[in-house]
Amino acid sequence: MRNLYFYIPFLFLFVFINCADRAVGNAAAGKIKIQGNLVGCADQDSIRLYQWSGVEMKQLAASPLVEKAGIYNYTFKMSSMEEGFYFIGFDQQKARPLILGTESKIELKGDCSTIQQMEVLKSPVNQLHDEVVQENAKLNQEFSTLMRQMRGVARNPKLKDELLPKFQDLDARRMNFYETTKTKNLFLGKLLALHTYKSFIANQGDYENEGDYFADNYFQFVDFSDDAYERMPTLLQQMQPYAQTLASVGMPLEKQSEHIDGMLAKAKSNPGTYKAVMLGTVMGYSKARDKSNFVKYAQQLLNTYPDLPANFVAQINQQVMDAKKLMIGSPAPDIREATPDGKTASLSDFKGKVVLLDFWASWCGPCRRENPKVVALYNKYKSQGFEVFGVSLDGNKDRWLKAIDKDKLTWQHVSDLQKWQSGPARLYGVKSIPQTFLIDKEGKILAKNLKGPALEQKIQEALKD
Repeated sequence: MRNLYFYIPFLFLFVFINCADRAVGNAAAGKIKIQGNLVGCADQDSIRLYQWSGVEMKQLAASPLVEKAGIYNYTFKMSSMEEGFYFIGFDQQKARPLILGTESKIELKGDCSTIQQMEVLKSPVNQLHDEVVQENAKLNQEFSTLMRQMRGVARNPKLKDELLPKFQDLDARRMNFYETTKTKNLFLGKLLALHTYKSFIANQGDYENEGDYFADNYFQFVDFSDDAYERMPTLLQQMQPYAQTLASVGMPLEKQSEHIDGMLAKAKSNPGTYKAVMLGTVMGYSKARDKSNFVKYAQQLLNTYPDLPANFVAQINQQVMDAKKLMIGSPAPDIREATPDGKTASLSDFKGKVVLLDFWASWCGPCRRENPKVVALYNKYKSQGFEVFGVSLDGNKDRWLKAIDKDKLTWQHVSDLQKWQSGPARLYGVKSIPQTFLIDKEGKILAKNLKGPALEQKIQEALKD
């Protein structure tokens, strides 16, 4: 059953936030009874019940494991529980997720060695949850298949007309699934809202690009003011790809912030939801090429929550410091590496000129396809003080030199031939290529990853200054 719980892998990314064990002991008597039996528990003497709260699991209770004929039994009796996600296990890393709070009795059985896969008995809401997750996975797989097929539209425009009715049908089935789930269980409907995204191709309307559509519609059915979301791990999970995607579609930083800040404003009445949106944003932007919004929201997170664990704060502060070194307006870190003829060249040698720092490799298809455009810009503006400084992530010198010759790249090149272990790439936080940094005459970072007319316009502006 492990594949059912799409949020579990993400939990381990942030359980460090909850440092203290917050046990409150067993309730002596109550209205909700959770009991189970396990085998293979010779090394365990108790089991714990945790509640999900925004970004962390808080321990609510602990129960001894009572052994009889090789079967280990446990019981929790709670006076009341909010509807939401809970976890039963030996610690935060080894726990089985459950929806609790609406059923008076829950029974489980399993093996201590696979505690996360305990079977839930006689619980309609958890059985429905499992069905919802399975069906959602099928719909997502179908969506992914159609999106892969969409990549062929550039070569065959007629393919779009063939795929459109398939996307429309999928969207209709997804919406029916969402509405039906809401009718069966409102909490699960709200959970599914975090995963209900209708395709751009079938719902474009007045949107000029998919980036803007995505920003407005990814959480179209989510009410961030609803306190139910602070009891769903999925919110924290889903905020990460949302922020990461905003950063990757060419949307201006200010416009990205408008979307994030709007969500935070709606969530402000619910502390757990607010914290989940904030932390998910920080985690998503930490993977972005442009770290400007990572710095912004990381500092906001630390200022809002001064009591975060010291090790987590130190980690975030270090990431912020590293990111600031590469922000627009910061001095470009110098690079000094070997040239193709065995000599050395430095980025700082070109101070006083406008430089496009270009990270690429002979084996990188997108890089090679971009090279003719860079060649055209270089030939057009080199007489005015424009230079290109190419840093290759190659590991084979012959292939590197052949690519330089074949693509007619007549500017300065360097490489330590260490591929992804390249010193310059690590210095600039390069994790994918092509990646570029436009550097002004004073040696400061002027722009990142611009292409086409936007890059040419920025070069023209920089040459005039």
